[in-house]
Amino acid sequence: MTNVLTQYEAAIHRGEIDDDMLQREILARMQYLADEVKKSNSSWFYPFMKTRVKGVYLYGPVGVGKTYLIDLFYDCLEEKKKARFHFHHFMQQIDSQLRRLQGQKNPLRKIAKELAKTTRLLCFDEFMVHDVAYAMILAELLQALIAHGVILVISSNIPPDDLYRNGVHRKRFLPAIAAIKENCEVLHLNEQRDYRVGRAPLLDAYLFPLNEQTSLIMEKQFALLASEFRENGFITIQNRDIPYLKCAEKSIWFAFDILCNLPRSQLDYLELADKFDTIFLSNIPSLTVNHTLQAIMFIHFIDVMYDRGINIIISAEVALDELYVEGEMKETYMRTLSRLQEMQSVDYLARHPKRELKELLADNS
Repeated sequence: MTNVLTQYEAAIHRGEIDDDMLQREILARMQYLADEVKKSNSSWFYPFMKTRVKGVYLYGPVGVGKTYLIDLFYDCLEEKKKARFHFHHFMQQIDSQLRRLQGQKNPLRKIAKELAKTTRLLCFDEFMVHDVAYAMILAELLQALIAHGVILVISSNIPPDDLYRNGVHRKRFLPAIAAIKENCEVLHLNEQRDYRVGRAPLLDAYLFPLNEQTSLIMEKQFALLASEFRENGFITIQNRDIPYLKCAEKSIWFAFDILCNLPRSQLDYLELADKFDTIFLSNIPSLTVNHTLQAIMFIHFIDVMYDRGINIIISAEVALDELYVEGEMKETYMRTLSRLQEMQSVDYLARHPKRELKELLADNS
């Protein structure tokens, strides 16, 4: 097995990251988990053992390297039956499986049983629960996965006890929190530094204000990426036609109102990430308390693109740190702000190569 700390030190030597004692402590615990997974693989009676391998629940503020550490652990882990998902993508696939099993008894238990056949260790990035429907699904699904021996590795911005706080029917979600705490080692990456801030900027990745000069730079940026492209057409995403401003083989340009001011789902964004390497998004207004829907959709959009390693070129009304300073989603947006700052950096694409989408379960219908 490739040692996690060895790979971390190699990245430091290459100048990709700074050495951090707190991150080293987290990686030491992850290396212990990797060793336990390997050890249990050699035990034929592992499924019958009362004491199972504990997973990891890693939480901390935005930009401190949680995703990087989870990815490093995942890449080094010599376990064939492993899977890694961004939380939004995972829940979208669970929705799809529930529709497939509609009318059947205990569908979530069936999903957990089938998933456990192909996945022994399951990684979630950006675990968060705001939606009551997702909370009720997770309340049963997480317990079922653990019961089938699936080891969970989770990153989140908040501790387990704060998940779905003040949510509707939260009492029904509490068993899921208890299951996480019982079956995962809870680790706090209490780093105060945001490692996404201060990286060398990529010229003209975030342009403001909205004026003729900004429009001209956006046009030039697109032309540099694609010599041949179509203008003012439609692309079919999730069986719906979405208007674009420009479209080339691997680059596409949308107006903000088209992607983030109309009903969209993460599935729309995931399909776009499948088709394109670079997405231009123009004319983002200054988001206020009256733009909650737009803020939510923009947060989801950036989450998907960051997770998939997609290059984003943006034009906006105001500077990045002034884009959304007041509103219902302000706290959640702090993660988005941090990610946008990193996505402007020269080494963003090197640190986040385009990630291929993994299917949760094969469609047997």
